[in-house]
Amino acid sequence: MKLRQRFVSASILLTLLLPHQLHSQVQVPTKVGKWGLWEATLKSAHRYFNPFTEVTVIATFRSPSGKTWTVEGFYDGDRTWKVRFMPDEVGQWRWFIRAEPPDERLSASGRFECVPSQLRGPLRVHPQNPLWFAFADGTPVYLLSFHLWNLDAMDEKTLAKTLDFLKAKGFNAIVGPHLTPKRTPWEQLPDGRIAFDRLNLSVWQGLDRALRLMEERGMVLIPFSIIGGTNRLPKVPDENKLDLLLRYWVARWQGFWNVTFQPTSEWEEGYSEQEILEIGQRLHELTHGRFPISVHSLKASSENVQRAKWFGYHTVQDKLDDWNFGKFVWFVELFRRVPKPILAHECLWEGNFYQREAGLDIDNLRRAAWVIALSGGQINYADEVVAPRRWQRREDVNVTFSELGMTVKPLGQLYDALSHLARFMRSLPFWRMQPLPEIASTKICLAELGQTYAVYVPEGGTIQLDLTKTESSFKAQWFNPRAGNWVDVGSVSGGSIREFTAPDRNDWVLLVQR
Repeated sequence: MKLRQRFVSASILLTLLLPHQLHSQVQVPTKVGKWGLWEATLKSAHRYFNPFTEVTVIATFRSPSGKTWTVEGFYDGDRTWKVRFMPDEVGQWRWFIRAEPPDERLSASGRFECVPSQLRGPLRVHPQNPLWFAFADGTPVYLLSFHLWNLDAMDEKTLAKTLDFLKAKGFNAIVGPHLTPKRTPWEQLPDGRIAFDRLNLSVWQGLDRALRLMEERGMVLIPFSIIGGTNRLPKVPDENKLDLLLRYWVARWQGFWNVTFQPTSEWEEGYSEQEILEIGQRLHELTHGRFPISVHSLKASSENVQRAKWFGYHTVQDKLDDWNFGKFVWFVELFRRVPKPILAHECLWEGNFYQREAGLDIDNLRRAAWVIALSGGQINYADEVVAPRRWQRREDVNVTFSELGMTVKPLGQLYDALSHLARFMRSLPFWRMQPLPEIASTKICLAELGQTYAVYVPEGGTIQLDLTKTESSFKAQWFNPRAGNWVDVGSVSGGSIREFTAPDRNDWVLLVQR
């Protein structure tokens, strides 16, 4: 059963008595699940010349405990405005909607009941271990995301089939879209100029469709590039128009539990550090700190950005452009310096034209994935392989699975290896573990001392694991990252440095666990 169907009651049409004996019709649900989408639809009698700027719809919500939230609504075409909200307390809520300047058809008030649901709420940094994410209900989550460039432009059937395929492979998040000069967040005028004070409803409604389909499958969206300014998208020319875009973006997405906010890609190419700090802070204010915020960087952002209060997690760009899979051990130092979750955002893009042959070597890719995972990273994968099997040239536009989804055949060969990796990680109490390279001879180790040790062995052989700080007895196993099967080793006791010999000269993962 789809998640939304588990808790959202049918919307009803309420006729509400307003001040001055005016009446308004507003479409709202009277019951919604905790962390579900509450949405009100209102229609004005006026035809505004620019409905994005001439009127602002403001909603206030009062929780059962008395906490107050104030959010904005958004224009959705045909004289229609919507207000979205995600309630996080069970009980009766009150809501009040008004317009500035006043518009009697855009004003209403009422109540709704928030009931328990099976939703887990938006992502948070894990409260006990800042290396990892958890959902708002405390459930730890290991992210495995997939890069979809054009998810806003895919038709519903194609996107649904694509998401189903990815979910079956263990993916629980999507990175995208990457908007383009032909698909901008703003309206384009007949002469080709962009109207930065009007929004492109086709793109935004396409993103709504994607969010709903992902929500039904329990998948999180991590946007890649929304506000422009880099990668051929124009930069908003003034602060007021940028603020209009940020407010509109938040208003549309704030009701979905499965969103994060990441404004642009390679921010250093179009923004100063101060500009990106201000954008991140504004998003934090608009979202009331309820959703993770980050920004895609040329590598891993400046330390001032990393340490900002609003900066929720690291997004790393470090392409596997050579046979140097071990390079990702630097994630350990990144976390120790600024302890926040790490998303290997643009590292393992199979077939990418920057990675070329190194990014087509499945053994190189798989080994890099395990170095990332056991160095504390979470992976975003892209399938940019061009038939029959070559890396994507710049002239190869809209031919790969990451661009077109299930309208073409996925040609990447890393899917199964990533499925094995995700299954392995999710079988562990990973949220209690941290990278500890110093206790394993391979220097690739994730561990909770005295409890669980996972060591990556890239090329077999005999390795050492330091168990001197515990006297406990453990069960040891080898995990095959190529096939996903296990080989038992037996029991081992702590108290000294122990040696383990891999089953063969291929790569293996040693798991030592109480």
